[in-house]
Amino acid sequence: MANRSIFNRRYTPFDSAGQEVFLVNGAGVVTQLSSTTDFTAGETLVQGAVVYVSGTQVFNATALSGVASFNYGAIGITAASGSPSQSVSVVLDDAVVIANENITADTALIPGDIYYLSKFSGQITRFQTASGQVTNSGTDQYQVSLPIGRALSTSELEVEIGTPTILYE
Repeated sequence: MANRSIFNRRYTPFDSAGQEVFLVNGAGVVTQLSSTTDFTAGETLVQGAVVYVSGTQVFNATALSGVASFNYGAIGITAASGSPSQSVSVVLDDAVVIANENITADTALIPGDIYYLSKFSGQITRFQTASGQVTNSGTDQYQVSLPIGRALSTSELEVEIGTPTILYE
């Protein structure tokens, strides 16, 4: 029987007194995951928009109260803008440039701060600004708190999408 790779390890066959066994040879199988994937835009997307996927299309994600839960199932941030039915690259796990218009109530990222999905479609927020506060009443209703990443500079974010915390249903 040929060599096998299971659970990111390489196993080599060995005959031990007529019984075939597999030995771990100590070398892991190197797998390289892609940090960027191309999808079809399901709506007009700007560069730096937080998106969720539905089928093979991506749409602007939002944490606004009253939306269906798939709307806050963010997978990444667009690397470039795209029109409906066009291919758009989505950064899943890497640094990405965020345009100023995608930062709720701020004009630039604050290096070191963690950013969350905003109630505004495709945007991110720090939650420390007046219009970004999490409340369950009035116009600032958030349904979920979803970490999106940490600012590396005033315009670059390291995408690290976390687990959503349901705030309001």
